[in-house]
Parts: sequence; C-alpha cells; structure tokens
Amino acid sequence: MSALQLTHDVLDAQLVDKNKEKIGRVDNLVIELRDGRPPRVATILIGGAVRAERVGRWMTWIHRALHAIVRSSDKHVSRIPFEKVRVIADTIEVDVDGHRLESGHLERWLAKRIISKIPGGKGEKK
Repeated sequence: MSALQLTHDVLDAQLVDKNKEKIGRVDNLVIELRDGRPPRVATILIGGAVRAERVGRWMTWIHRALHAIVRSSDKHVSRIPFEKVRVIADTIEVDVDGHRLESGHLERWLAKRIISKIPGGKGEKK
C-alpha cells in the first residue's frame, strides 16, 4: 500500500462527480483532530472563496469585488465529506452530484449570462 501525499495527490486535483463530469479542483482540506487517534481528512472544500484565500489577499479582494458586481453572496463553498471519495488517481472521483454543489453557482451564472452570448460559447460547431 502506497502512502497518500495530500499536497501532491489531493490538493489542486481535478474532481469528477458520479456522472463523470468535472466539478472543480480540491481547493482545501479540513483535517479532523481526534483524541488518542491519528488525525484524518474529514472534508474537501471547493469554491471561489476558498481558492481565493489560498492564492492571497489580492485574490480575495478580486473575488469579493466580483461577487459585489454580480450581487451574489461569496459564500458559495461546497463541503464534500472525504468518505464520498471513490477513487484517487489522475482525477479524484467523488460520489456526489456536481449540479447540486454551491461552488458551481458563479460558473453557472457566468455560463448563462456571459459565456452563452460569446460566439461559440454555447459549444456549437462551425
């Protein structure tokens, strides 16, 4: 059995939902400390606010400004219990429905309001 290196194998890895659709990348992890037992990874966090915090203050500011412009809460972070992880390989497969995750809120808003108006933004072929 090989060891799992969280910063190499999990953090920033592509997440794939139960429908085999990409749902983002692992932005952070919650480690649970337990009395008399080793720590364990409890939760995967994904979403713009968490990602912005990792990048730095300037990104946090840009993230908040963007949400102010679109008049949306910046609290759209998804918490995926680590027990939902099915496979860790080139991607991490999780047993969740990506369409139900809060972290996709901004991406769905952008796709509907902005990207769909750009020629080719709806995925049509020439």
